Amino acid sequence: MKIFIQSNFVVPGLDGKEVLELEATEIKLRDFLEELSSRAPMRIEYIRNGIIDPDEWEIEVNGIPYSKCKEGLDTLLKDNDQVTIKIMALGGG
Repeated sequence: MKIFIQSNFVVPGLDGKEVLELEATEIKLRDFLEELSSRAPMRIEYIRNGIIDPDEWEIEVNGIPYSKCKEGLDTLLKDNDQVTIKIMALGGG
């Protein structure tokens, strides 16, 4: 199964690729983010305490914010789905 990834930063562990190939035929978004995190040289915490912090990350599945998906983090990803991961800019001065 191929999951396409868009991002506003270089996703560690993907070596510049925009697709992640997995053995499974479907995977929950939560498990996909954990898999992506485990491939990074330094683990990235997309999920903390069971949620994605909207002040840190914006995650979409096929253009829909994950929070608007009926199943949330349990949304099933299938072959050729697209996951968008954006790191949110920190404010300050």
